Amino acid sequence: MIDALLVMPPVSEAVQFPYLALPQLTAAWTARGHTVRALDLNLEYRDEVLVCRGPARERADDAAARSAGDIYRNVSERYRSDHGALLLSTARDRSTGFAQETAIQATGRYVAQQAARDGWVISGTPRLGQLDKLVEAARDTWSARWCAGRLEAVIEEERPRVLAFSVPFFSQVVPTLVLTTLLKQRRPDLRIALGGPTVQMWAALLLRRTEAARSVDHWCLGHGEDFLTNILPPRSAGAAASVRQPTPLPAHAAEGLRDAFVLNDQPMPDFGQFDFADYSNQAHQFPYRLTVGCYWGRCTFCSYGNRYRDARAFQQIHPDTAADHLIALSERLGITDVAVADENTGLRHLLRVMEAVRRRGAELTFRVRARLEPELADPGFCRRLRESGCVQLSTGFETARQEILDSLGKGQDAAHAERAVLNLTRAGIVTNLSFMDGYDHPNAVDGYHDTVGVIQRHPAELGLDTMQLVVAEPGSYLWAQRERPDDEPLVTNDGLAFAAGRVGGAVVDDTATEAARQRLLRMTVEAVPDAERAGRPDLPHRGGEPPSEDRVAHRRPAPGPAPAARPRFAVALEQVGGRWFLADVAWPRMAAVPPALAPDRDGRFTADDPATHRWLHRMLDKRLLVPDPSAPDALEGRSA
Repeated sequence: MIDALLVMPPVSEAVQFPYLALPQLTAAWTARGHTVRALDLNLEYRDEVLVCRGPARERADDAAARSAGDIYRNVSERYRSDHGALLLSTARDRSTGFAQETAIQATGRYVAQQAARDGWVISGTPRLGQLDKLVEAARDTWSARWCAGRLEAVIEEERPRVLAFSVPFFSQVVPTLVLTTLLKQRRPDLRIALGGPTVQMWAALLLRRTEAARSVDHWCLGHGEDFLTNILPPRSAGAAASVRQPTPLPAHAAEGLRDAFVLNDQPMPDFGQFDFADYSNQAHQFPYRLTVGCYWGRCTFCSYGNRYRDARAFQQIHPDTAADHLIALSERLGITDVAVADENTGLRHLLRVMEAVRRRGAELTFRVRARLEPELADPGFCRRLRESGCVQLSTGFETARQEILDSLGKGQDAAHAERAVLNLTRAGIVTNLSFMDGYDHPNAVDGYHDTVGVIQRHPAELGLDTMQLVVAEPGSYLWAQRERPDDEPLVTNDGLAFAAGRVGGAVVDDTATEAARQRLLRMTVEAVPDAERAGRPDLPHRGGEPPSEDRVAHRRPAPGPAPAARPRFAVALEQVGGRWFLADVAWPRMAAVPPALAPDRDGRFTADDPATHRWLHRMLDKRLLVPDPSAPDALEGRSA
């Protein structure tokens, strides 16, 4: 018997490394005398979707393929059936370059598709009170059966006194409630606990609006390090202490953060139960936290920062403590790249930590999320950051319109932000920006155009992190300004982010929300940084457009001999209804092969006339085909 089975549930794209809450809580609970098993069910679910006997393993029915969408789905599913193991192994292999990036994109798409097919991903404009219907509908699906079966097997093996889920993302809410209701029904005596940022935001509303939430016994609305001890005293004198009864939830979302947590007293994360080789990351890195909370905390859309500010709970770890932890972890794991998992790391604090690491003779690199602080106006400060080990900075740029930034409490000067990004890039620090739209502001459309202008002025200097709609999350200052009560339709980032992204109340009406969504979708084509464009074969090179069917039809063949070509890695070549098709399973798009052209037995195409010559060149331009012999990253794509 163990004290706790700690689980990261599906569905999330957090498969780059172990989600930090699991190794952090494992270390903290173990230090407090508890026995803990950590399980990354989110990662295992990803693997199962790709390589094992799951849904849609049978060959898709050609007769049912009546539309282009049907054909694409059929071809895509066949590719997953035949090449899922190759996609998964390539997603883990940093030596494959672009092929790894492609595999990561494709595996994420397959996971999101499966979760959506099984009702685990919300879409449209769901009401919070309708989650019970979603949970009920998703109980008897492949995803629910497999995940519940996996948990039951581990529970039977470990016999935990508490089953604890860490839930950082809204995309995990429906899957978690499906699993808690199923397990509670089968094991009424099993004590179930939930914690994590999303739980802190939504627990009170879920309990008020959904029956499924009653399958949860304990809700952690603060820091989790002491939570297990609070509900489960360590066993003494050989006897198992009983699990304490649940305590009422606090009236205010920030109250749970006013606990006895002291960041500097916490042990370093325990990664002993995780194999980094199972994860998919283009950088070989481990996560670590330097702060909890946000020292600014005034951005009205940020529930995390607002709650920590209201609770006065912001803390930073001492640079010497962090340096000792980081060096020890680096030596233990054989990894020298650190993913700082803070929502907002103070740059002067980061600099002190990095310099403490350097004084100890270690050379680590750091990737952080931070504000575009005033110090970044100084190119010398940016160079100092880079020389001390900072190689990447992700930041919320949001918009280039100053009035909108001011209305959000961002505390950021738009002109300074643009200069800061250029200074960082010129110092050698990769800078990835997040952009938003959907503001309740009369200049929202102008803000979009201003922001597009910044990207178009500096495509070589900027990187892209996310593009999302503003939503009012519980606990944020925007929550009081939302358009409707909490049981009215919620706004999702469907189409803009993995599994609908951030979810919350609407801050503008439905028409304005949809207009903002369409603007952001246009931004993904009209204003794309070069770094993003280089990794997206579905986008044209800057300054050009993908050739259209009618333009190419009247164009003379490209000079030189007709090239031999084959499908790029993660491009399926399949015959449906007697005709050949190419389908990109990473960046969804499809092309029909001309009836007069057929691949040879190895999936290779050769051109015998001007028309097929033009078609081959067009497919090479679109990177659906690659020259044969192919480039090193162009693994075979045929799935027949």
